[in-house]
Amino acid sequence: MARNHYSFRLKYHMPYYWSQIETLENLQYVAGLVDGFNQDRFLAALMGKPLGKGKIVHMRNELNEITDKLEEEYLVLEEFGKTFNEKFATRNNQYFSSAMTLLRKMHSGTSKMVEIYRQFAPQNKAARRAAHAENQTMDLYSHSTMGGQDYTLPLFDIDEFTPEVRELYEAMKRFMDYMGKSFDLCEDILEEEERIRQNPDECLERYHIFKDEHRAKIKDMLNAINLESRDFLAENNPAIKMRNESKDEKQFAKRGFHNLTEAATTALASKEIVEEARRGEFTAQELWLFDGYDREYIRRVRAIIQNFDAYLPEDYTRKTLPAKYIACLMLWCKPHEDKGFVAYFTKTYQDAGGQLSVPKNPAVNQQKNELTKRDVDYVKLVEKWEKIA
Repeated sequence: MARNHYSFRLKYHMPYYWSQIETLENLQYVAGLVDGFNQDRFLAALMGKPLGKGKIVHMRNELNEITDKLEEEYLVLEEFGKTFNEKFATRNNQYFSSAMTLLRKMHSGTSKMVEIYRQFAPQNKAARRAAHAENQTMDLYSHSTMGGQDYTLPLFDIDEFTPEVRELYEAMKRFMDYMGKSFDLCEDILEEEERIRQNPDECLERYHIFKDEHRAKIKDMLNAINLESRDFLAENNPAIKMRNESKDEKQFAKRGFHNLTEAATTALASKEIVEEARRGEFTAQELWLFDGYDREYIRRVRAIIQNFDAYLPEDYTRKTLPAKYIACLMLWCKPHEDKGFVAYFTKTYQDAGGQLSVPKNPAVNQQKNELTKRDVDYVKLVEKWEKIA
């Protein structure tokens, strides 16, 4: 994950603390500490680092102003979250994790939260020097009295303190309540994202929607798109590279969901749309398997497979298609590769609603090795297939 200004890394006063939130686990951890904010913790933090009346009033006013902004940012986040997981790719996936993308929508709140935790965390020079000497960073949230640091229960209730302190507590409580709501919303969105990522079909559905929307935008420009351009080379585009390295489109969609930028995914979609337009109704697999054959011949082979049950004997009762019949078709149509043909046969038959199981490649190849063009079954089947228009 590329580092950037939004990781909330504290490089100035306390370089030995880290505060970035980049994953669901980070967010859940910090959300738990925010939920743990209470009156006792507030008073203990304040007693551990007494503030003057002027500072308390300034902090109260600043918190109220920030919380007003945070309320607006929460509404933006809520609206953004409604469509975030419906999109296959977002603009900043190359630079931000999903957690950071969401937190950018509540930047005022997160920045202020880090500032508060920093203000009530140990800042002694000895600790800083020790951390530097060991090249270590420490978790800001757990070391701040406002966060997860152990504290001593205050001797007095907040009613015993000045009005300024009570008002600061109310401002802090309102701020933390909104931060908690925002974190809860982020957590829900990220948990949904993870659920979708574990379901390849849902990932694929989102990629197809992305691709179809892009198809509508470029349909009048397909002939002008040059696939020989450097933009479509795998080494220049992570989406195309990922697609080439994936065994199928579903695996690609699972790997690519919310892990690719819109720009990279748009280039991949453009490439695929142009390729699909050039080959018309035929898949890349069909054109490869039957390279050199005319399009009508490919349509005929596809139709035979889609209606393969019609060529079985009337008294056929087994639950698996006869390997010999598939071997007959293979011998007749002469595909570029036997293994690829069986895979193509299986998918085409099943997609057409075929109810029987398809034998595996070794069984079909065994039958083909024993088959001749004089075989009775082969002659009968070819006679029917060659009459198909």
